[in-house]
Amino acid sequence: MRGLMMGRFQPFHLGHLDLIKQILKDCDEVIIVVTSSQFNYLEKDPFTAGERIEMIHDSVMESDVDLNRCIILSLENQFNVATWLSYLKSMVPHFDRVYSGNDYVKMLLADSGIEVVTPEFLDRSQFNATNIRSMIICNGPWEKTVPPTVFQFIKKINGKNRLQIINKSDTKPTEH
Repeated sequence: MRGLMMGRFQPFHLGHLDLIKQILKDCDEVIIVVTSSQFNYLEKDPFTAGERIEMIHDSVMESDVDLNRCIILSLENQFNVATWLSYLKSMVPHFDRVYSGNDYVKMLLADSGIEVVTPEFLDRSQFNATNIRSMIICNGPWEKTVPPTVFQFIKKINGKNRLQIINKSDTKPTEH
């Protein structure tokens, strides 16, 4: 059995890693789909798809999760929502169930026959990418919310500076 999880992972945090572990208790493999892969250097999407994939890969490698049971890929947004599911199925390997707490995703999959499992989330007030980005900008204790490799990676790419510049810029490209 193969489970699917999707997210923007801006950045990948401990809640995401916990979800991977939950899925692998139920499934043989997990497909981790980095969504909105075409967006980057934006307030809501500051990291590139490649950077997010690297964060996920390195986090799985340093954890007790078997990387051989994980498929990590990226996917651009599909703007025609009516065809989103067929687009998703054409772009990722076969999956048996989707793990999502997003009511919109559940609605889109409701009539498809695909099982949607609502996972148990870690404290979403703490493990929330919007809050983590804010903590990075404001020197908050964000290092406790992400795997150590993500903390090191964001420091290496000077992610704090990127977030601060994007956040204070009056240039607001069309987001999505």
